[in-house]
Amino acid sequence: MPGSLKEQLKPRIREHGFWVSVIEQALGHYGVGLAQSSLAYNLTNGIRPDAPFIEQANCNLVWTEASRLADDDLFGLRLQRLFSPTVFNLLNLSASTCGSVTAALGHLIRFFPVISSQVRLELQRDADRSWLLIIPVGKPHAQQLEAMLGYLGHLLRQLDPTSDGLLTGATLRRPDLDLELCRRLLGCDEVHLGEMYGLAMPQALLDKPLPSADAFIATRLTDTLQDMLASLPSHDLVEQVKRRVQLLLGSGDISVERITGPMNISPRHLRRKLSQEGTSYEQLVDEVRRETAMRMIGEGQLSLTSIAYELGFLDPSSFTRAFRRWTGMSPTSFRQQVAESSTDR
Repeated sequence: MPGSLKEQLKPRIREHGFWVSVIEQALGHYGVGLAQSSLAYNLTNGIRPDAPFIEQANCNLVWTEASRLADDDLFGLRLQRLFSPTVFNLLNLSASTCGSVTAALGHLIRFFPVISSQVRLELQRDADRSWLLIIPVGKPHAQQLEAMLGYLGHLLRQLDPTSDGLLTGATLRRPDLDLELCRRLLGCDEVHLGEMYGLAMPQALLDKPLPSADAFIATRLTDTLQDMLASLPSHDLVEQVKRRVQLLLGSGDISVERITGPMNISPRHLRRKLSQEGTSYEQLVDEVRRETAMRMIGEGQLSLTSIAYELGFLDPSSFTRAFRRWTGMSPTSFRQQVAESSTDR
C-alpha cells in the first residue's frame, strides 16, 4: 500500500476543543491572547465555541503560538496555576470521593478520556514506588504533555490533604528545562529528565484511605462521567462497542440492544458491521470481561466474588469457568501468580 494511502487510512487524532479556551484563559495572565497570532486566530476562531474537537496538528500549532506569545518555555507546566478547566475540576472532585488513593487513581485512569484524546494514563507499581505515567497518543505537543503533568500533580496534592508526601517526584522527556523551577511548579521533591512523562508516589501510601471518601456522591459523579465517556465519538466501531460494554458491566444487562440504542443503529446492523471487522458482539463482550478481570485481579482491591459480579456473571463459578477458558488457570492461581511476581521485583 503506498505510504500516502497508509497515512490517509490512519485514524485521525483530535483533542477536546476546550483546551483552546484553557490556553486563551491562561494567556490572559500574560496580557496576551491568541488573536495576536494570525496563525492561531485562523485555526481557532472558526471552531469556537461550537466545535468540540480540534485536529492534533492544529492543536500543536496553537500550543507553539501560545508558548511564543507568553514568552514562557514552561507555559504548559504553569497552566495549572493559571486556570483550571471545569471538566478537570469535576474529575478531581470525583476521584476525591473514592475510598482510597489506589481507587482514586483507577478512577482517574478510567475517565481521563473526558480530559484528553491525546494521552492515556497508566499506573506502574513496584515494591517501593509507583508511577502514574502519561502515555502519548500520536504526537501531542510537549507543552500539552507538561500541562497534563501539572494538572495531575495538582490532583495528587489534592488527594493528600495531610501532606504525607503522596507526590514525591516527576520525570519529563523534554531536555534543557530549568529542573529546579519545574520542581517548584509541580510541588515535589525531585524532577528528572527521562524517557516518559510521569509522577512518582510512595507505594505505601496507595492504600491510604481518603478522608474525603463519600460513596453516595461517588456513585452520582461516576454516573455523570460514564455518560460523558459514552458520548465521546469514536472512529473505531470495535473500540466504541467495547467502551459501551465496559460501562454496562455489572449492570446485569449487557444485551446488544442496550449497546445499539444510544448508537441509533439496529442490533442486526451492528452485528453485520462487526462481522465485516472480523469479530462479533459476543466476542467483544468476552474480550472486555477478560481484560477487566485481569486488571481488577492485578489491582488486588476486590475479592474474586466481587469481581465476578462486577463483570456481570451470575455466580462466581461461571466466572471461574470463563477465566480458565481465557488463561488456562483459575482466578485464585492467577492472583497468587501476580502476588509472587510483585514480591520478586
